[in-house]
Amino acid sequence: MTTSTPHPAAGRFADVVFHGLPLACLLIPAAVAAATGPGWSVALSPLPWIVSLAVVGLPHGAADFAASRRAWRGGPLVALWMAYAVIMAAVAAGFAAAPRPALAIFAVLSCWHFGLADADFERPPPADCWDRALAAASRGAVALAVPLIASPAATATAADDLVRLVMPAAAPTQVRVSPGGVLLLGLGIGGVGAAALVADGVRGLRGGGRVDWPRRLLDLAAIVALGVTTDPLFAVGTYFFVWHAWRQMAPLAVVVGETPPNTWWSLAAAVTVIHAAALPLLVPTWGALAAAWWAWSPSHSARDLALLSIGAYLVVTPAHELLGDLLRHEAATVDRRSESARAW
Repeated sequence: MTTSTPHPAAGRFADVVFHGLPLACLLIPAAVAAATGPGWSVALSPLPWIVSLAVVGLPHGAADFAASRRAWRGGPLVALWMAYAVIMAAVAAGFAAAPRPALAIFAVLSCWHFGLADADFERPPPADCWDRALAAASRGAVALAVPLIASPAATATAADDLVRLVMPAAAPTQVRVSPGGVLLLGLGIGGVGAAALVADGVRGLRGGGRVDWPRRLLDLAAIVALGVTTDPLFAVGTYFFVWHAWRQMAPLAVVVGETPPNTWWSLAAAVTVIHAAALPLLVPTWGALAAAWWAWSPSHSARDLALLSIGAYLVVTPAHELLGDLLRHEAATVDRRSESARAW
């Protein structure tokens, strides 16, 4: 989305909070794991997912209702939420019918979703749809491709465990995810991401060096380091929590809180408002997850709760991404109308 308004994370304070701190939160565990081994990350792998259920992670998606209410009213809003519910139901049905393909599609869509959100933080922002697509593919792919390639067996085990939790009566052949298949998926995603990175570099050189390459390469190096050195469940959960979801607090502060965070006080106030606005969707989601965990997890383990949270994201992410695209389009339309009004 190209708009005439400054990015909500523009400014020194926001750059520290939404870039410097998340970057440190990726690099520190990667450095610790490189020095001590990944064993501790296996033990702590459910932690970022469980914390995300209450703080930043799930709430940033559950704020969809509040964000949509500020963009639309009446019939369009009702139609939007009917479509949102239908998409979630269709995804859940698709997962029940074909869990392995559904998980693969979810992985690819997550890369795209992560990458689009990251592209919003480019300085300057992507100039057009092609720029945005390349930025999204080159940034989002690495978050999942590296853990899939580095730890295919552990990733396959986590996928199997998730399917068995949700579908305990399914035949073993239906739920079995092979490490070889995980590796191929990771290589495919990584190949697309690498090609997009090269194409974006070439396009940037022809256009005068649009991208801040030292910054982008540092970001990618931190994500790669975390994916190589730590357990895949921990790596993806940490990326989701401290990089993707936390950074989304910046645009949500403007859309939901109606003010950009530029001090610690305004940041705390905005995050509080976002979490409060998310409660209408958070509370029923918490209830459904708690019921599923109690009914389906034999040991009521933290790992099972973390896996069930991933199942919830699988169901809601397509609708969440569609709403995000509509909100970007609406914001761009409003900006164009404002520019026309000023010109007139």
